[in-house]
Amino acid sequence: MAEEFKAELTVQSSMEQLEKIRGFVSKAAEMFGFKEDDGYKIVLAVDEACSNIIRHGYGKNSDEKLHIVIQTADNRFTVTVNDNGKSYDIRTHPLPDMDTYLAAKRKGGLGIKLIRALVDEIEYEHRNGENKLVLVKRLPAR
Repeated sequence: MAEEFKAELTVQSSMEQLEKIRGFVSKAAEMFGFKEDDGYKIVLAVDEACSNIIRHGYGKNSDEKLHIVIQTADNRFTVTVNDNGKSYDIRTHPLPDMDTYLAAKRKGGLGIKLIRALVDEIEYEHRNGENKLVLVKRLPAR
């Protein structure tokens, strides 16, 4: 069983901070015991979520902040992203029909579909002007 820990990171809401976020999540995932491919899945999901918050929630306003908390317990690796941008519950986002999407030769717009495919659980809460997105990836049985 992986060791329990908690780590926190607060960054400005700019795309330039995504590399720092990826490194933070990647290191924690490795410490938790994820193999490279499963670690990469949670890193990619968090990167996509933070990118969406910066781009859409904050309208690329880099004066705002993202607060990321990683907590582990048992086989659960939980990443919580807190922000004060526009509220948006990705759980209710309609997923595109891929045949229509591909036929239209669209680009982009698949981030939420990707997040849902990469993590095991998603929670969202908007309270007192704060958004709280929780992404959970479970450690596979050995």
